[in-house]
Amino acid sequence: MCIIVDANRLGKLLSEPPDEDAAPIRRWLERANGTLVYSTEGKFRGELGGKARTKLANYSRAGKARLIAADRFADDERLLREDRRLKSDDPHVLALARFSGVRLLYTGDKKLMADFKNVELVRPKGRVYSDAANARLLTSTVCAGDRG
Repeated sequence: MCIIVDANRLGKLLSEPPDEDAAPIRRWLERANGTLVYSTEGKFRGELGGKARTKLANYSRAGKARLIAADRFADDERLLREDRRLKSDDPHVLALARFSGVRLLYTGDKKLMADFKNVELVRPKGRVYSDAANARLLTSTVCAGDRG
């Protein structure tokens, strides 16, 4: 089971202690079969501070996080940047989802939520975890293939 975390929620997930809404994801990552799929490009790179970077490295070593190099889906990201249907400014996140097959996203960005659920942009459409009330999604979402 995998999740992509938008840069606007990364700090909430990796902080000590995690934000109330991110806490179910942290428990899922640390105690269950959860895996964080990420790339270090775009906004993600700029928002990954020292302690968060260390936490992410620890998750990677434990098999709880998987880095996918941005060059593996760069062509798709370029196509998405030019797509007029795109509402958000996050083509990187959508391209990562399309490449990896991950269909669960933790974000608070309403435009990205709409894009992630749009089957014309992400097929099959994704599901969005926006707060702790969505914790049930953590048990029903699987990684679609291991392309990473």
